[in-house]
Amino acid sequence: MRTYQFLNSVLLVAGLLVSVGEGVAAQEMWTAKLKEKVEWHALTQLGTLLVGTKGAVQSYDPDTGAVLWTREDLVKTNAHNAREVPTTPYLLCNLSSGTMGSKVTLQAIDYLSGETVWQAPEILGQYLATYPLPEHGIAIFVFNAWGNGDQSGMVLRAHDLLTGATKWETKFAKANSVPLHIADGSGKFMPRMDLSGYHDPVVEGNVAYLGFTGVHALDLTTGEIKWGVEFKPGAAGFKRTYAPIRIDGDRLYSAGGGSVYAINKTTGAIIWQSDRISSYAGLFQARENAIVSQVEPANGKVFIRFGGNFSNGQAVVLREPLGMAAFDAQTGDEVFKFTKAKEGITNLMVLPERNTVLFADAAELYGLDISGAAPVEKFSVPIEFKRKMGGGDVAKIGLGVLGGVSGIVKATMAQSKARLDVPVAITRRSGHIVVMGKQHLMGYDPVAQEFKWSTYYAGPGDALGDSALFAVTAFAAVAGNAQGMAAPSYSSSQYSDAVKNTHGALDRYHAAAGKRRSATELVTEHAFVLTQVEDGRKKGVGLMGISLETGEGEKQILLNDKQPEYSVDEPMNRLFHIKGGKQITAYSL
Repeated sequence: MRTYQFLNSVLLVAGLLVSVGEGVAAQEMWTAKLKEKVEWHALTQLGTLLVGTKGAVQSYDPDTGAVLWTREDLVKTNAHNAREVPTTPYLLCNLSSGTMGSKVTLQAIDYLSGETVWQAPEILGQYLATYPLPEHGIAIFVFNAWGNGDQSGMVLRAHDLLTGATKWETKFAKANSVPLHIADGSGKFMPRMDLSGYHDPVVEGNVAYLGFTGVHALDLTTGEIKWGVEFKPGAAGFKRTYAPIRIDGDRLYSAGGGSVYAINKTTGAIIWQSDRISSYAGLFQARENAIVSQVEPANGKVFIRFGGNFSNGQAVVLREPLGMAAFDAQTGDEVFKFTKAKEGITNLMVLPERNTVLFADAAELYGLDISGAAPVEKFSVPIEFKRKMGGGDVAKIGLGVLGGVSGIVKATMAQSKARLDVPVAITRRSGHIVVMGKQHLMGYDPVAQEFKWSTYYAGPGDALGDSALFAVTAFAAVAGNAQGMAAPSYSSSQYSDAVKNTHGALDRYHAAAGKRRSATELVTEHAFVLTQVEDGRKKGVGLMGISLETGEGEKQILLNDKQPEYSVDEPMNRLFHIKGGKQITAYSL
């Protein structure tokens, strides 16, 4: 499903105790039991709940819990090979059969009815990815073809979204020339490998820019590879160590192999290439490349962030060196560098109307004035919390991450075990900036240059033991790794415009979309925090919904589940809790 689906709605923090006022208790709506353990679950654009197990994919009515449909032919799926097509009622899935899933068939399913819309011819090979591009009426199916000589290799095939007909097919690379990564949720025994370690293509006009082995320009009309600039990833063993591609005017910017590249987007000519960023960190120059995880062009300069947290599909590691730098966009000359980040670093947040770039480390929130030829440190604000933590307040922070999301800061990097509160990400609200930390959420006023509010959390004793205690959802993970979004959240006007332009959708899709669009007008966004809550005489581990506007606790729900899996549909005020992997309970928030 789309990783950006609720990027402004949900922040999951596991293993923390909230010290805010009591919120309004949630009401149970329905419960459903499953035969098999849930492998993945996701909410569609229209709020229906999709659940994947090893043996089937099912869809649930969010109002009643009734099973809308079951597809037992869809086995061993995951969120990467069951992809929703934005602004349509289509779900793209692949059927796998044969030895080790060697026979693959792509098909489109109407996720409101469960019926097959079309099915493409079977291929002999390895499934790698599907990229739906509804604005071009196609889906790009990527697979490794098996055969002898030139018949083998990585292939891109475009299918018509309405009919499934093949529009073009292109061999992208030789066999084994594009490094693969372990699929999220894949087992340790014979794990599946795919392209989940790369960002989705960036599309402008009729060209898609692919970031698999550097940058390649793909003509979406013909399938022709117009040009390619190849460079190594920041670290081959970790996911998403190529910085997401950014386009600015006639250029695009990317990074890999420890360097930043400015490329002519029409011809593929390299305009400039920076020195290795590792040179900023002394000994690191002779060791591993710095991982440039974000590139942001702004005001005639190119800002980068290097270092951070990266996943190999099974674990998360903090990689140094940590810092940021800026280059002149025209010449590539270095005009600024920051190498004193402590214990972690957040995403870079550009505020164009204030000519400011924000970022934070464990100790301070920094603001750079970017109006001149060279950025200047404008301010640094100590991250001070309303309540200081003592030893008894500190949770046992584990190194795992719920849901495979890679936004955690390695706890052992903290200088003080009584201050495990390194910021993970920063995001922008209507009138302020929210700094998301392990122990705190903070609202920062960029005009007054002060924190408006600060909400504190402490660990609930040994409730979660040494399990995965901290996680962030789509926004924090994406912000932390700086992936650009291909579409907005439901609360934006662009979502409404996209629904109007839906092609091939059924009448019931339009009706449901209209109902949901109306609901988004009443949304108040929250961060949902796992903590100890009280519901009458009952008390235990549950969720507290914190307003990202005020920092106040406004909603609460008692779950009594130490490691909950759940999805929040805030526009419709619902929460779906997967308990023990085999029971779904829906709550009205």
